Amino acid sequence: MADRDHISWISPEPVRRAKSAVAVALSLVILLGGLGFASWKGYSFYMDLMQHDDYIGDGDQPIQIIVNEGDWWAKVADNLVAKDIIKDPSLFETAALAITDGPTPGTWKLFTHLPAKTAAEMLTDSANLVKIVLTLPEGKHLLDLYSILISDVGVTQDQIDQALAANEADPDANIFGLNAAANGNLEGFLFPDTYFLFPPLNTDVISIFKMMAGQFNEIATELDLDNAADAIGRSPHDVVVVASIIAAEVDSDVYGAQVARAIYNRLDIDMPLGVESAFRYGRMMTDGTPYDDPITVSSQNDDSLPYNYYMHPGLPSTAIDEPGRDALTAALNPADGDWLYWVTVNLNTGETKFATTEDEFNELKNEFDTWCADNGNPKGCQ
Repeated sequence: MADRDHISWISPEPVRRAKSAVAVALSLVILLGGLGFASWKGYSFYMDLMQHDDYIGDGDQPIQIIVNEGDWWAKVADNLVAKDIIKDPSLFETAALAITDGPTPGTWKLFTHLPAKTAAEMLTDSANLVKIVLTLPEGKHLLDLYSILISDVGVTQDQIDQALAANEADPDANIFGLNAAANGNLEGFLFPDTYFLFPPLNTDVISIFKMMAGQFNEIATELDLDNAADAIGRSPHDVVVVASIIAAEVDSDVYGAQVARAIYNRLDIDMPLGVESAFRYGRMMTDGTPYDDPITVSSQNDDSLPYNYYMHPGLPSTAIDEPGRDALTAALNPADGDWLYWVTVNLNTGETKFATTEDEFNELKNEFDTWCADNGNPKGCQ
């Protein structure tokens, strides 16, 4: 039998200590987990409490709303609640009225889940208003405008045609608000400018034409078109036609007044205008020939063509494009001179020279031909 005093054994004390440590650790984990769960529940409760009548934060998903003409803040507030943008309409209305009396109609960019005050601030900041920029440069004609409307605004050719048909069906109604000198024709009387459109309020064709016609009327008033035309012995309509030729031919603010004088000099002696731009426009509108197609010598000599202003004296029956302020000003204020001809001798700089006799004109034409040959005959030389 072995001696008990020499038998090896492990004391139970360390085991008890290890078990106690594990128990304490487990308790701590449970305690911390409980505290975390409680904290999360507390935060959720806090958020629910805080957002009971209003959202907090910077919003969630992008959204657009339409404010119609005549809407007041109360109606806007109800719409915002329905779209889950705000919670309490009264909070929003109070915040909005503190900024401005009423909303601006249009389409507005917002977010869902916005605080009422933030929504009010966004709905009074024009940076959040959806807009379309429409630019019609000076010297462009109606067909150019139609293309711009289709590409930049999103209207269709059918919508344009319907608006034009409505105007033609009842010209006395003047649904576009055209100047009286227009005689119902849009060409020349829709002012070339940059316009801001706010869908869906003014992005239909009739509204756009009314806006552009209204801008022409404002400029006409500023220039005193009727009285100023009468002072130079011309009708307002003829002044606009001359201005449209100026816009097509030269840099209006540099050479416009001289071209105006040359045109009036020709009209006064019943001399055909001989203006390329008028021929091209008439051919395009009558025959559908693209504006930039070459002009043949045979067509220049064909007096059966109603648009052949190389052969027929007088002005075109309508403007040939949309003239701007400079062209209109030039047409109303012709320079003093006896010129009958002008030639742009450098297409890069637009330099234009004037002549009184046909021999002088031929010299300028030779100068232009030389420039074209030296510069590879670019577009405009043909």
